Amino acid sequence: MPLTRRQVLGFKLQHRFKVKRYVFTLAIPAIIGASIFVYAVYTGFAPIPFVGGTSLTPASSSASSDSASLREAAYAKIVAQLNPDLNSTGANSTQPSATTPNAPSLPNPHNFDLILLVGMGVGLAPYSADITIRGRRERKYEEDFTDFLFELSELVRGGIDPIKAIITLSQGSLGSITKPVQTVAKQMQIGYTFEQSMRNLAATLNSQLVDKYVDLVIQASYSGGSVANLIQRASSDMSTFLSIEKEKRAGLSQYMVILYAAQVILIALSAIMVVQFLPDLKSIASLGSTSFSGSILGQSDIGSVDLERDLYFLVVINGFMGGLVIGKISEGKIKYGLKHGLILMLIGFLAWTLFVIPQSSGASVTYNVNIVSFDHQGLAGLPLKDPVLVNVTDSKGQPMATVAVVFSITGPGGGAGAKLDPSSADTDSNGQASTQVTLGNSGGSYTLTASVGNNSTSVVIQATGASGGGG
Repeated sequence: MPLTRRQVLGFKLQHRFKVKRYVFTLAIPAIIGASIFVYAVYTGFAPIPFVGGTSLTPASSSASSDSASLREAAYAKIVAQLNPDLNSTGANSTQPSATTPNAPSLPNPHNFDLILLVGMGVGLAPYSADITIRGRRERKYEEDFTDFLFELSELVRGGIDPIKAIITLSQGSLGSITKPVQTVAKQMQIGYTFEQSMRNLAATLNSQLVDKYVDLVIQASYSGGSVANLIQRASSDMSTFLSIEKEKRAGLSQYMVILYAAQVILIALSAIMVVQFLPDLKSIASLGSTSFSGSILGQSDIGSVDLERDLYFLVVINGFMGGLVIGKISEGKIKYGLKHGLILMLIGFLAWTLFVIPQSSGASVTYNVNIVSFDHQGLAGLPLKDPVLVNVTDSKGQPMATVAVVFSITGPGGGAGAKLDPSSADTDSNGQASTQVTLGNSGGSYTLTASVGNNSTSVVIQATGASGGGG
């Protein structure tokens, strides 16, 4: 039987050049996957996020926006001190274009998630698919080899020599081992011994279980006596062993289902936190800073923690590690869990992309935040004459309704006595929200900041006089 080109190439690589199979299924794909990942990171397409809120993604854009707002507030303070007449135009005036400066466009922060999944898929999927296919083929070989032993025992029981029995069987269909048995039969016809041919068959099937029973059949052929009974007993014993293994895999499959369900539950809980809980964190932080000024709660900055990214990486890592556990439980080896790990990672990525990101994308929308009306001056310790009015529009200048605006104020003496009522408010149909400001007990410059998501703007309000003896 002539070999195909693929078989000739495989024979040369395996026997002449001693190239192992895993070089093509694991080493080369892993290098390609790592190269894709490194190239994407190097070119800036997928900047690496630092879990915990510090990243090279729009979070850094927020930091730059905050810095710009602080510089703007400091500049306004200096101008007010050098030119006090500028504030004499009236208590209620309009602040022109108090928007956050446009930050340079940054890559989508979720590009890193995509590239990470693609890199791991390219690097591990070929090896995972190969060992899965080989495992199934090996089990099929073992089942068909059991039937082969039974038919061989029946022919030997009829008085046919084992070699002639194998040659006879090779002329029929033996399932997945038909071609290997035909090769063994040809080897016997050209002078190979029964032992050599059977060991070549075991090497071709590449199964430890088949190898053990081939040894048993070889020893039975040398023992004399009732060879047919020994071969039949080996076939029965092998069939029983395979049945036990099949029942064990079926029994362990329930644990695989449990681990998959656990991953789905984790994704659901994380999604609920991101979509429903995280949008209120900044409001909670604002209330803590205004109501508990100077205390530990007032100094906390829980709203700036980027839990959306942390929870996503928790889902991905848990999925991959859970997949390895599934492989160890169901197949007995961790390597068989690579496919489950990649599948669970893919489930997490798709769930995040289809359900979580669209719902939480409002936090990353670019808003134009303008403080359109406020009192430049007021008395220390007393409310301003008029509320502070904020206008929120989208990138096209259209009013944004039902958008949460968070207010905060800082000033001399830690802003003691300063109050905001309310500290956060939703915009109306005109995209406007307001708050009543009460200045602190100390005179000086107070900085009022209005924030929407990662976008904010600040203005400076001068407090004259002092309440309770403050300067």
